[in-house]
Amino acid sequence: MKLSIIGLSLLWLALVSAAATSQTASDDAAPTLTVKTWEAGIGVGAISGPDYRGSKEYSSYVAPIPYFIYRGKYIQTDRDGIRGKLFTREDFELNLSMSASITPESDENKLREGMPELYSTVEFGPALNINLTGDSFREGWMMHLPLRGVVAIGGGDTEYVGWLVHPQVAFRTQIENWNFTFRTGIYYASDDYHDHYYTVANEYATESRPMFEADAGYSGWSNSWSMSRAIDDYRIAFFIRYDNLRGAEFEDSPLVETKDSVAGGLALIWVIR
Repeated sequence: MKLSIIGLSLLWLALVSAAATSQTASDDAAPTLTVKTWEAGIGVGAISGPDYRGSKEYSSYVAPIPYFIYRGKYIQTDRDGIRGKLFTREDFELNLSMSASITPESDENKLREGMPELYSTVEFGPALNINLTGDSFREGWMMHLPLRGVVAIGGGDTEYVGWLVHPQVAFRTQIENWNFTFRTGIYYASDDYHDHYYTVANEYATESRPMFEADAGYSGWSNSWSMSRAIDDYRIAFFIRYDNLRGAEFEDSPLVETKDSVAGGLALIWVIR
């Protein structure tokens, strides 16, 4: 199975935030520890999940991944991905954040046969974090309110495909030497975003795949769990995510085969510096 440079970059982005917790989440437990401004290493990552939310066809990626963590004053890569701090107070934090969604070679997806290929996407936009119970944003309950524009990357081009809102509640704690994060939240997206995945234009309609026009609206909910730890110069991290599409605006699309799906990933990293 081949993996493009873009796919490799998105694989790193999807896994590095989980692995980054190994150092940052332990800072409160060891206040005398000198935290490195940056770390670099190499590892291997694996992701398995549906071709897109609502698809029954699954694909998997296994590839070497670069590992780079930066903990600057304004720019950081951590458990929330790549983000830039705009405003921080004790209980509120406003960031610019980035996320990614890896879509495999969807031209091989039987349900989308003859339709344009889906490309992986990058999401970027502001996010408001609200500390609900913890002494810091590194533990306890918090609310995460991101609003992101979405760009599809592939085929040598980039294309704006709408926006996505994903309000969620997160809980963070430490279990033995493991850093644990739980998230639950809903999705709400623009009609362009839903069109990208679930609209069937007249020219692509068949007897078994009728025409369908997706509108803006509710886009389902998800739960995710991630764990990570440091072992000397090594990091291990994994995550699992459950998606539920019941009641989603596009649930009647002929491109939706199932309303339940599970995705997961694992990273093993050697920190060189």
